[in-house]
Amino acid sequence: MIVTTYRIPYKYGDVFKLKPIADVHWGNKYCDKRALKEYLADSDGKTYFLSPGDLFDSIVVPDKRYRKHIDDNFGEDIIDQAVNSLHEVLKPYKKRIIGLGNGNHEEEYLKRTGSNPTKRLCELLGCEYLGYSWLLRLMFSQNGGQGRTVIVRGHHGWGGGSRTQGADLTKYSKDTTYWDADLFLYGHVHRKQSDRVPRLGLVGEKLVSKPKLIGICGTFLKTYSDTIDATYSEMKGYPPVEVGGITVNIKPHRQWVKMWIDV
Repeated sequence: MIVTTYRIPYKYGDVFKLKPIADVHWGNKYCDKRALKEYLADSDGKTYFLSPGDLFDSIVVPDKRYRKHIDDNFGEDIIDQAVNSLHEVLKPYKKRIIGLGNGNHEEEYLKRTGSNPTKRLCELLGCEYLGYSWLLRLMFSQNGGQGRTVIVRGHHGWGGGSRTQGADLTKYSKDTTYWDADLFLYGHVHRKQSDRVPRLGLVGEKLVSKPKLIGICGTFLKTYSDTIDATYSEMKGYPPVEVGGITVNIKPHRQWVKMWIDV
């Protein structure tokens, strides 16, 4: 697990947005590229990005999950093409990308080939490679001095996809009991959901509300196809999910920060 720090200067009244780019599955024909580009474009200079993994579909011919109809690339170097084309999409935002992590799709490809497409993309973008799980210290500071700190626990996620509305939140909420963090971000299950866990803390001798936030970060992969060729999720009978991502809002104030998630 990597532990890293990212510093953001601020002044009172600033509201920052953190947009996790989760489960894009770039290279899959059913990746909604337009939705991803709209999600990225809905940003400003106070918007920052990171990824909890599965940016790439990373399913190649020897993989038993491979189907020709899901392959959105041409020729044989499909992973190279995917890295280069996603780099072009993310390049305009490179100065505000905190880091990118791996998911189970990239890990399976890494196991089979010894090559890591996410790490290669990080090198192209000049951002940090986060691995499969990470702790991120977001430090909001004024004039280079002390400020407000938000601890983010990120993990791609685990387990199979659920068929009920609350199962994934319940699964991930258990993980929050083991970590001293403020914001918890997960992927893998392709849902957009959030929850708040009430928590009180001290700032000096003042009792302050410091709720834990849980975010399941969504997906840009369509559940069902519009052709006779079925997607993996379609064959497994998973319920359709909404394409898109969540937005975490962070507003530093005199005591700590105010945080909320738009789903």
